[in-house]
Amino acid sequence: MFDVRPVSETGRVDFDKISALPSTVELRKRGISSELWIDADGMHERGVVMTAVAPLTETAVDKEQNPAKELEYFLKTDLNPREEIISLGGQVVSSRNLKPRRGLSIERVLSGPKPELMVLTTPDVVKTTSGVRKANPAGGEGFETILAEIRKPVSPDNNSGFFGELKEIGLASAAAPAAVLPASPELDFWTRDFRAAEADNIRRKKFEIKLSSRFVTGFLAAAAVILSGVYFGQYGFSVKNEIVQEGKAAVQSIEAAKENLKNFNFASASDNFTAAYEEFAKAGESLNFMGASISSFIAEFPGAGKFKSAKNIIEAGKLIASSGRLMSDAAAAVAKTGAILNPDGSPGAIGQILRTLNDSLPASLKNIKKARALMADIDLNSLPEDKKSSVQELQAKLPAFEEIIGNASDYSQFLENLAGTKGVRKYLLVFQNPSELRPTGGFIGTYAVLTFKDGRLQDFFADDSYNLDGQLKDLIVPPLQLQHITPNWGMRDANWFVDFPTSASKISWFFKKEAGYEVDGVIAVNPRILSEILEIVGPIEMSEYGLSLNGENLMTAIQEEVEYNGDRTQPKKIVIDLAPIFLEKMYSAAPDKWAEIFNILVASLERKDILMYFRDLKLQGFSSEKGFSGAVKQTDSDYLATILTSVKGSKTDAVIDTSIKDEAVLENGKIKHKLTIIRQHNGGGTKYGFYNRPNPSYVKVLAPEGAELLNISGNEYPDYQPLLNYGKSDFKTDGDLFRLESAAHYEADKSTAIFRESGKTGFGFWMLTEPGETKEIRLDYTAPVRLKNGKYEIFFQKQPGLKVKNFEFSFSPPDGVDVLDSSPALNKIGGSYIFNGALEKDFSIELLMK
Repeated sequence: MFDVRPVSETGRVDFDKISALPSTVELRKRGISSELWIDADGMHERGVVMTAVAPLTETAVDKEQNPAKELEYFLKTDLNPREEIISLGGQVVSSRNLKPRRGLSIERVLSGPKPELMVLTTPDVVKTTSGVRKANPAGGEGFETILAEIRKPVSPDNNSGFFGELKEIGLASAAAPAAVLPASPELDFWTRDFRAAEADNIRRKKFEIKLSSRFVTGFLAAAAVILSGVYFGQYGFSVKNEIVQEGKAAVQSIEAAKENLKNFNFASASDNFTAAYEEFAKAGESLNFMGASISSFIAEFPGAGKFKSAKNIIEAGKLIASSGRLMSDAAAAVAKTGAILNPDGSPGAIGQILRTLNDSLPASLKNIKKARALMADIDLNSLPEDKKSSVQELQAKLPAFEEIIGNASDYSQFLENLAGTKGVRKYLLVFQNPSELRPTGGFIGTYAVLTFKDGRLQDFFADDSYNLDGQLKDLIVPPLQLQHITPNWGMRDANWFVDFPTSASKISWFFKKEAGYEVDGVIAVNPRILSEILEIVGPIEMSEYGLSLNGENLMTAIQEEVEYNGDRTQPKKIVIDLAPIFLEKMYSAAPDKWAEIFNILVASLERKDILMYFRDLKLQGFSSEKGFSGAVKQTDSDYLATILTSVKGSKTDAVIDTSIKDEAVLENGKIKHKLTIIRQHNGGGTKYGFYNRPNPSYVKVLAPEGAELLNISGNEYPDYQPLLNYGKSDFKTDGDLFRLESAAHYEADKSTAIFRESGKTGFGFWMLTEPGETKEIRLDYTAPVRLKNGKYEIFFQKQPGLKVKNFEFSFSPPDGVDVLDSSPALNKIGGSYIFNGALEKDFSIELLMK
């Protein structure tokens, strides 16, 4: 009755103001003085029940004297929308086979033939052309009987919906009613909660209502459910069928896109994702036929879980399809990355590639984040059983997909900063041969300089490291363990420090001394990567040397040429000649090959086969964040790194199998470690002499600062003598090397040096392994216990270039202490928790104890 409630200053309803209002309620438009006529017989013929409204009690409310009671009476009275529309002289019209309307069509019946009519006069009197009768609210033909008639379902005709909507009301006689159509199980699944909600709304008993926001919300909710029921009733079948068909078409388009991506047909994949987006959009339009505001409103109420879930899935599908199209564009750009390495390529190639990546990846990431939020808001209980697993799988995969796109976006920016779209950038590329292990990967026998100008590779130059070291004018004292094989220190041996940023800085320093100019960064590469790339791009023919180099024979053939067949004045000439041919092979690779090359590069970063150091703080920060800076891990947890350095062992590390076993026991507030290093030399009988020699290695074991060596066995102390007496020479001492060596002390009874490096306590000793021999060294040491809330953690740092096929870690808690959980999951054998596997990258183990 009142659209706006007058209230007092206290916020309560102001009944004095209400009393001052006229008591007459006009429900018809101004200018219409005739009575409102309702065609009772005609409507009954068409299956529509039309009634007058009687009061709920015998005693009518005195509106003149007590408007407050009138308001209370109004609020306590059940509201039936159809009844109210009819009481106003309205007519409900529903048309078959038409597009959904925004609302009900209401027409006034003001003319036409008048058979026996009911004239609405007062709430307690019903007048007909046959006479006047009193409404009987207590029984008989009274209100309850009429209300029962209203609640009866209406039989639809052959083409109408199943939800009991009103048939069309018109002047012409209607066809005879047909049998009620059964609801489709598939459609019923999505709409039964709406029917239940409406039925519950109609059957709900009266209760005390106070005029409040809760009442307004409840009223709107009931109205929304009723409206949704009417719409779904008339259009349910066609809408559901459209959604299903459009959803299937979208899925088919995504499947086609997946196949095109596998075949590296990025343009077609992009078209497929666009088609999928359009199909999802159509499905969304079908689902939102009642209007976005109403559909969103309905989705927030109980009983509408299926509607909301369907809407979320469709919206997520649109976002994923859009993201897929953007990622296809990005993948197409990545496939053209080879152009960056072509010195004769287009100057704008890198700029175009980076623009595509920078446009596509952030937008794709934004879409996936939205899709993830929508999928997380889906009620799995509202989905069909056969669809739950698919939705759960997608929910589980979206976070990983989001991470991948986020990383791709970061790498895109990194590539732009690395190549430099403006100006000149120079990088020193050092090849660390793992067949001759050194702390950061291997001996630096070959190097190259890459020069980028305005984002394009301008020059690529490769040479033998010995040629460069020969240009060094300053004489520098080498590390103590190398003094018996080389008189002076140079770039080839500068990767002596376990921490790669420290070694790279020293390499860069030597390069400037020897080459005469600075570089912007140092990139260390394991040559094994070249073998893996050749397996993808195909063999390289080097007719001058009579060689066909492929992924299988590259390392051995090059080494044989250098050691035995090459020019003694230029033993690395084959490497120098190979570099530009290999580069051309890469940038000429087909787009599908480049995707595989990128997979190799990513895996190489994880294995630490590629390490990067930059003078630019932004690039160096990214390198550290992503884990390919090669820095020694700074952590409060327990820590272990085993570092091997071959000293005049030729290339024998290529034929040695290494195993590491660490047994940790928590006792007396300390962690006691029993570390075992096993090396099996498989050389001695091969046709290559560089594989048949002894392997003398200097071993560094890094543990947390404060660790104490208890015992060591199996190690040796060879009597190596320096080639020079550096105390009587003009050789200079390197400051970084001096600080490392001067702080060390030697424990003669253990033949072990105790030192401090990169924030760790180190144990250094010699391990000599003869061809055909298996050598084992065992160390016992303690490390300060580091337990946080009952959690023990140890970080294992892998040496770049070193293959550890067999790695075992076991942990034994004290008696009476239980391990509740571990990550990764460990096997329990007796009282110990054990991990077995290959040590392929840095990783940590955590155990939660109680």
